[in-house]
This record gives sequence, structure tokens and C-alpha cells, in this order.
Amino acid sequence: MVTGCSRFGENAVPETLGWLRGTVAAPHRRVGNLPAETTSLVGRRGELARVRRLCARYRLVTLTGVGGVGKSRLALRAAAQLRAQFPDGVWLVQLSALQHGALLGHAIAGALGLADPTLRPMGEVLTDYLAGRRLLLVLDTCEHLVEECAETAEMLLEAAVGLRILATSRQSLDVPGERVLVVGPLPVQNRRPPWAGVMTRWRCFAIARPRWSPVLR
Repeated sequence: MVTGCSRFGENAVPETLGWLRGTVAAPHRRVGNLPAETTSLVGRRGELARVRRLCARYRLVTLTGVGGVGKSRLALRAAAQLRAQFPDGVWLVQLSALQHGALLGHAIAGALGLADPTLRPMGEVLTDYLAGRRLLLVLDTCEHLVEECAETAEMLLEAAVGLRILATSRQSLDVPGERVLVVGPLPVQNRRPPWAGVMTRWRCFAIARPRWSPVLR
């Protein structure tokens, strides 16, 4: 189920996207920080296609669902498949270990590899860096920092028209223009494996077969 409105939907992206000249140290020779995939994603082909379509059309997409349902894996796989659309990279910001919302900006800057020697507010550092770039931020596990993630996402999207955000959370961020995709548990497979019928017939044969005991004379 997809919900949302249109404030950040279908916004045009500038054709010319250059590097900003400033005090921020940008990452070199590294376009993105997604971890290497070590396992396959089973049973999510439909949801995966929907996430890609939503991210191509809207600027803020949030995957919601109960804990452990597979939101993070789905987001990472979709982000990996979208890499070619973002010349300035796809960047993962893992928030599960972040306990203080005031440090959210620093967590995003750390994921991007930014270092600013000035005393400017981190929000200003991020908006200056992201303005003029085309990239995807994956904010993973936002539920314990919903308010801070919502405020930060809205601020960054307002400042950087080439930015898109894919978030995972147990609840939506409730930001204007957000599109929410509810990730449900995988359906239980009722079909038996191909060898089930063979085993059943073999068991019936084994039960019906008379047992002969040797007779000693």
C-alpha cells in the first residue's frame, strides 16, 4: 500500500550538477557507501519494483512495517539497483545505534565523508554540500528518531533539488510529499515441495507392505 502527497513528487532535477567550492571536504574516488550484498533477496520482487518506481518519481519514500519484516534489506537492494541514476552516489546512513537526535546531522555528514573545519551548524554544512548534487540518501531505522529525521529530511529536500531520500521506519515520517510503502511479511508457502508426494507414497507403501519374519526350522 502506497500513501502520500505531492510536495516533493516529480520535481525537476537540474541538468547541470557541479561540485561546490567551499570549506567542506568531499569524498574522493568514492561514489556511495553501500555494503556488498552477501545474501539474495527472496520473495520481494514485486515490492522491489515498486520501490524503484517510487524513488524514480518521488523525492522522499519511506518503507514502513513491523520490526524484522525486511525493510532494510529491501531498501538496500533497491538502492543498489538505483545507483546508475545518481552520479553523486547512493549513501547509507545507519541510525540504529544513534541515540541522540541532535547528532543526526553529524551521522549523515559522517556517512558522506564530510569534514568541516568551521563552526557552522551541521545543517548548513549539509545543505551547502548537497545543493547542486544528485544523490540518494538511505536513512535506515528512523523510528526512534522520527521527529528529527522528518525535520532533517524536509530541510535537506528543500535545499537540494537533486536529492532523494529512501527511509526505513516502523512509522512514516509524516513529511509533506512523503510516499509510504508498507512492507508486509512474506506469505506462507502452502505448496508442498516436489518430493513430498513421492515421500507420502513411499510411506504408504511401507506401512501396507506385509512384514515377513524368517522361520527357523
